[in-house]
Amino acid sequence: MEIKVLRNFIAVVQEEGVTAAADVLRISQPALSRQIKELEEEMGATLFVRGNRGRALELTHEGQLLYRRAREIVELADRTKSEIASGEEIEGSVHIAAAQSSVMDVLAKAAMHVRELHPGIRVQLHDDYGENIVERLSNGLADFGVLVQPTDMSRYDHFPLPGGDQMGVLMRPDNPLAAQASVHAEDLQGLPMIVPKGSLVRRDFSGWYGADLRPYDLVGTMNLTYNASRFVRAGCCCAMSLEGLVDTSEGSGLCFRPLDPPMHIALHIAWKKDQPLAPAAQAFLTCVREVAAES
Repeated sequence: MEIKVLRNFIAVVQEEGVTAAADVLRISQPALSRQIKELEEEMGATLFVRGNRGRALELTHEGQLLYRRAREIVELADRTKSEIASGEEIEGSVHIAAAQSSVMDVLAKAAMHVRELHPGIRVQLHDDYGENIVERLSNGLADFGVLVQPTDMSRYDHFPLPGGDQMGVLMRPDNPLAAQASVHAEDLQGLPMIVPKGSLVRRDFSGWYGADLRPYDLVGTMNLTYNASRFVRAGCCCAMSLEGLVDTSEGSGLCFRPLDPPMHIALHIAWKKDQPLAPAAQAFLTCVREVAAES
């Protein structure tokens, strides 16, 4: 597979057709069609659903998989080229895949400091949850991952970030539980709830519930608290959430009540073990260590 062909394949998907993509790429439509056909032959699979004349091209299951991987390959190639081209000057992008948390204040202070030292460094944030963060770290698409614990850290170098977030329930102010200072396990029995997907994977609440209690009514999962908060405001459900991720001030239509007994979430910053960091990433890590030591 050539990087150029993968770029052209991505363009066809994003422009929803060969003709439109050919115009953007400034190549002939027959030449682009031939590239796509040869790519399908190389993959041994049909990438697009044919026969929908006048409609946008649709990807097959195999096409969806290749599209996802092609974007990763092209992004990694671009990053490698940028890192090599930077030379002695410390500049370039630092890619961080992170769970949403208030401990990101540490990384924000580190980003400010590293840019004072090296103005050519830029930070690219990717908000996600555990499994996807681990995948981006493993594929080299993220220099650092901010991971909720417990997580298998055997493949990474890492250290804990200071602070920790309190887990609780995001609800509307007119919810009867809003009259309480905190929420107990028995309060959640049968309560419609949307829950962070990572919490389910890690089984964060398995030890918090009593053995004889019926858990909440799982409405769905989330990886971005803001989006889930819109469901809560609409009255669809409550949301299990970390404190401080969305506005719960008066008039916001939301309020937060911590769990009792309390549950605090610890996070670590991680990077691939036995793999040298790019100069920009190393400079950023140095600043993170300094800020964490002062906190």
